[in-house]
Amino acid sequence: MKICASCFSDRELKGFISTSKELGDCVVCESKNQPLLDISELFDFFQALIKNFKLDIYGATLNSRLTFQWSFFSSKDTSIKILSYVLPNLKTDIDSPYRSVEYIDEIIENYKHWDILKKDLKWKNRYVINIERLEDLGWDGFFNTQFELKKETPLFRARLHHKSGLQAYDPKDMYCPPEKEIANGGRANPLGIPFLYLSDNPETVLYEVRASYLDELSVGTFKLKPEFESIKLVDFTEETSLYQSDYNRITDTIKSKILRVKIGNDLSKPMRRYDSELEYIPTQFICEFIKVYTGVHGIRFNSSLHPNGKNVVLFDQNLLTCISVKKVKINSVNLQGMEIKH
Repeated sequence: MKICASCFSDRELKGFISTSKELGDCVVCESKNQPLLDISELFDFFQALIKNFKLDIYGATLNSRLTFQWSFFSSKDTSIKILSYVLPNLKTDIDSPYRSVEYIDEIIENYKHWDILKKDLKWKNRYVINIERLEDLGWDGFFNTQFELKKETPLFRARLHHKSGLQAYDPKDMYCPPEKEIANGGRANPLGIPFLYLSDNPETVLYEVRASYLDELSVGTFKLKPEFESIKLVDFTEETSLYQSDYNRITDTIKSKILRVKIGNDLSKPMRRYDSELEYIPTQFICEFIKVYTGVHGIRFNSSLHPNGKNVVLFDQNLLTCISVKKVKINSVNLQGMEIKH
């Protein structure tokens, strides 16, 4: 069986297949005049991949895990056709794409430790934690999916006005409070250690500050200072490629992706009025862990309040300059979005 890049959504595998010099029509997705690869050349990869799953009647089907959880195949039908051909050629008890599977115990233990750690940090040991356990699990190497923030890329930050009729804030007032003693704890930063919270577009920040009808705000535009070409952020939003040329890395790729998804969901979770600040402690800890073990300058994660919006937290606000500030007034609010007036 010969397949083409259009059979897959995985960007690394699509790139690999696209380098093939053989052209023809794909028998799986029926794409015409495409670079083709004999599926047998991927048997070793699939063998290394499938060993990360075990049969479990309470699990999801192998087809759905790879197609929907990992966006590996381009469609459900393509997934079924390819897996039905590949699985009989592998050494595995999983003989059908319809078999219900779960991850192997090694992977489950890894991502479940995040829930254990959260409870320990809140209710057991807050300041003396077993870092060696995290290193044994490999967490010190699981945050290498990084986003490059370039100097020309704008970021945005909003501040609500405490009364109407005020002018837009001065750019110097759009940063964290200069007195660290009054810096509140947030989803990423501990009490007294200010981080700068921003978003990748001016609309998202309105949602993040919970702007309401007739509220007036200042929205600042930030860019990296001229002396920085770019900085690195740990990216909790990037789609992880399951295909690895080094098949020994597949298990760690799965571990790190699931862990980042779980942590990213907690970072994105909005704080409700009745939530305790104890809820912040685990994500504050993981940001400190990331800062120490990766040397990056911040994190990037999805906004749960504005679809497609992304938030950025910088550990050091002195990397940025506020280049302009606009006053914004919320004219109307609806379930789809906000209308604003500059």
